[in-house]
Amino acid sequence: MSDEPADNSEQGVPTLERSFQIRAEIGEPIQVGETGNGYRRIVPITGGAVSGDVNGRILPAGADFQLLRLDRPTELVAKYAFETESGSLVFVENQAIAVAPREVNERVRDGRPVDNDEIYFRTVPEFETADEELRWLCEQLFVGAARIEAGTVVITVYAVE
Repeated sequence: MSDEPADNSEQGVPTLERSFQIRAEIGEPIQVGETGNGYRRIVPITGGAVSGDVNGRILPAGADFQLLRLDRPTELVAKYAFETESGSLVFVENQAIAVAPREVNERVRDGRPVDNDEIYFRTVPEFETADEELRWLCEQLFVGAARIEAGTVVITVYAVE
């Protein structure tokens, strides 16, 4: 390794730019239970809003398919859609990871309160749309920082520039 500072100009070092926020309202989880691969839950997505570089409402169709593990990262895959203010539809597939100590994961599983500071909760949303004006959603990589607020999952979405 060289002691010289790295020249990142050729690499195009990525930066993050805040793009929009997703506030997905959620319903009561469907508890499938311990499957041998983790504790499976399906959390209905019942509505919500998108605001920022794109604005709209989350449609009451979709769910977050969760595989909660007590001693390993929890895997989440949410699939849903939103309608923009202009009437365009956007499909979202949001893959996430949540990492917390066993004791915190037990509280999540049991539906007991947890502090957002106790969980590392990050997402990688992907978007599909037929609207040419929203094509930029399909042509960039996004990452999100997520938290839970009283029946709502709040995801601040950043474009990777």
